[in-house]
Amino acid sequence: MRFRIFTKRLSILGVLLLVACQPLERPFQPEVKTGLPTIPGPRAYLYVASVQDGPADIDTAIAKKLQDLGIAAFAGEEVPDRYYVRGDMIDEGGLQFIQWTIFDPQNQNTGLYTIEKLPDLVQSSSTKPKDIEEFVLHSASNIDRLLGGDGVNFASLKKPVLFVPIVRGAPGDGAESLSFAIQEELVRMGFDVLPTESGANYIVRGKAKLSPAKLGTQIILLTWSLERRNGEQVGQIQQRNRIKAGSLNGVWGPTAPLAAKGGAQGVLKLLRSSEPEYFRSKS
Repeated sequence: MRFRIFTKRLSILGVLLLVACQPLERPFQPEVKTGLPTIPGPRAYLYVASVQDGPADIDTAIAKKLQDLGIAAFAGEEVPDRYYVRGDMIDEGGLQFIQWTIFDPQNQNTGLYTIEKLPDLVQSSSTKPKDIEEFVLHSASNIDRLLGGDGVNFASLKKPVLFVPIVRGAPGDGAESLSFAIQEELVRMGFDVLPTESGANYIVRGKAKLSPAKLGTQIILLTWSLERRNGEQVGQIQQRNRIKAGSLNGVWGPTAPLAAKGGAQGVLKLLRSSEPEYFRSKS
């Protein structure tokens, strides 16, 4: 009898072990995995709706500028179930504005909006393209900020971009060597120096004047003028040195970089006074 009881218990134990080796059931797990469609966020997929009675193609321009700011924006045909920005025209006191409002995929107002003033006479042919570009840039910048971006650093847009022509009146190879040396110094300071006047917003003009030789020496006067692209003079600095008569009639050598170093420091001071907001943003 005891043997039989032992055998039965052993059989039950074997069954338990067999069951324990089987894979456990996972209740509520579907046989086929299914994924719910996810709606992309506003920065990943943002539709820019056309503006009724607004400037022509303003939605396309805004979308393109938003793309430059890292937002996957698009205009044209609307895609359902997406975040979108809508522009509404506002007339107030003879002035025109556009209110840009962000809506969620359920067409609910998110409460995020910005209002931008349109250029005067926006529907007129006298409106300058630059005015529209600035409106688009400011609108896109503020929309970007609404969606958690940094917007546009407008101070950096005023970064001085320079052009330095050859130095007039310099003896020997000074016309080219002085110009090259001050360009090198300005680049070292972090400025952009272009090879042509096109695209520059400041011009650094150098002029040299030599006094007649007297007792084997001469006085050289270097004048550096900082001008805006429209010809307006910001200011000028001068460097005066006594040299051995005729010593600069050939190769300037190390004299050019020495002269350019002082000249570039003077140009920097003039730029700081002319573009205070830019330099304040860099500090």
